Amino acid sequence: MKQTSKMGFLFFIASILSVLAFPCNPLIIFKVIDPNNIEVLLYVGWIFIAVSITLISLSYYSIFFRKLNVLIDSGIYAIVRHPMYLGWILGIFVATIFLYQHWIFVIIGIPGIASLYLISRQEEQRNIGRFGDDYKHYMQKVPRMNLVVGIIRQVRRRKKNENDR
Repeated sequence: MKQTSKMGFLFFIASILSVLAFPCNPLIIFKVIDPNNIEVLLYVGWIFIAVSITLISLSYYSIFFRKLNVLIDSGIYAIVRHPMYLGWILGIFVATIFLYQHWIFVIIGIPGIASLYLISRQEEQRNIGRFGDDYKHYMQKVPRMNLVVGIIRQVRRRKKNENDR
């Protein structure tokens, strides 16, 4: 299977699973399942949705509104390499687990998250082909999807730059 057809297949799987795990969930709306309602976990789910919207919005701004055809390594892309995929994972799969608190969403979420992770790895191979050593250096500097590590590294880089002045 070619890399582009693999990526298309993974997008298809992730999209189908996203519909099943979407926060406005058809399984909940049509009362197919009855979720738990632990209030604290509902708030955690909404926090994940807020983080997701922020990640996706910042990445859309960087890519589409600035219309750059170069390697973007600033803004949100200085923190994580795939903020859009991370936002998709957090907003669809992780948030839904907390919002609806039902085992079926864990079952749906695992292959959904795995699909998006594999898509991000394939996209990195394309980016290496497109940007070469610049992208390899970027990969060493910025984590793929670990937001916490990315923030810590960004803070350390800023402190180091301030100390070097």
